[in-house]
Amino acid sequence: MEIFVSYLKKNFKIYTLFFAFVMIFYLIFYLYNLPFEALYYAGSFCFLIAIVASVIDYGKYRESYRSLKFLGNNLFYNLENLPKSWDIRVSYYNKIIAKLYDEIENLNSNNKIKHEDLVDYYSMWVHQIKTPIAAMNFLLDNDAIDEKHLKQELFKIERYVEMVLTYLRLDSRTTDYLITKVKLANIVKEVLKKYATLFINKKIKLNFVPHETYVVSDKKWLAFAMEQILSNAIKYTKNQGEISIKLYENRLIIEDTGIGITKEDLPRIFEKGFTGFNGRYEKKSSGLGLYLCKKTLDNLGHKIKISSEVGYGTQVEIIFPKEDKFRE
Repeated sequence: MEIFVSYLKKNFKIYTLFFAFVMIFYLIFYLYNLPFEALYYAGSFCFLIAIVASVIDYGKYRESYRSLKFLGNNLFYNLENLPKSWDIRVSYYNKIIAKLYDEIENLNSNNKIKHEDLVDYYSMWVHQIKTPIAAMNFLLDNDAIDEKHLKQELFKIERYVEMVLTYLRLDSRTTDYLITKVKLANIVKEVLKKYATLFINKKIKLNFVPHETYVVSDKKWLAFAMEQILSNAIKYTKNQGEISIKLYENRLIIEDTGIGITKEDLPRIFEKGFTGFNGRYEKKSSGLGLYLCKKTLDNLGHKIKISSEVGYGTQVEIIFPKEDKFRE
């Protein structure tokens, strides 16, 4: 009954016009004193045709209503069964529905991928953070607490927490990039101060001469990228090794005398989760540091290049856009 009432409301204007035309014919026949028998037969024939047409049209209307109702309750239904119509507006409605359906499918697919990435990341992160926690528990169980090593394990946990927060914020629309002119030496000093304990513990020699070098970047995010590079340099440099940091007009170079990276692994070092031969051998790598570093620098508009040779160390170069190019 609801469908029938809706159909009558939809065609109310047509039925009103039909009735008005009949009344016009009736008035003309009356004024010209014509026989009403001809009007009766013609009107009856037109009325019969109108009834048949209305019944057929109502059947199509009811079928399209049921199709749309089913689609409303089943958003992932096959859109090929959408109601067809000669009305160009209905065709455009169908195109809009199909486009929205595709958008939903894409969003679901992207959300599924993001969910799987988060599950993979957190699984890896939990496995990684358990190591310093276990080490801290072991140190605390001893009567003579080694404060130096305890702080070192706590520092690792802090780094892992920073990494997971950065991972969540990198693709966020609210990521707070503040691109300004910054003094590169000051950022390097802050990062070195943060990692000073690791330098001391491994007795690594540092070669760094500050220069009045300015670049266009975001201070906080650039510092994070540097931390990932410096952390890897310290991690894969043996005790009493050497790390050098050089500043140029629009370049920063970090070199170490560590174990290096194999030629086969170099093309893939920025892939998420890729650890390479050395990472698997040392069992220290999560494959996320350089991935996050590369993604951060890409977002800042910087470039990164890495060259390395097994047994002779690694050189990482960050290239900044020149100030005049940035202004353009």
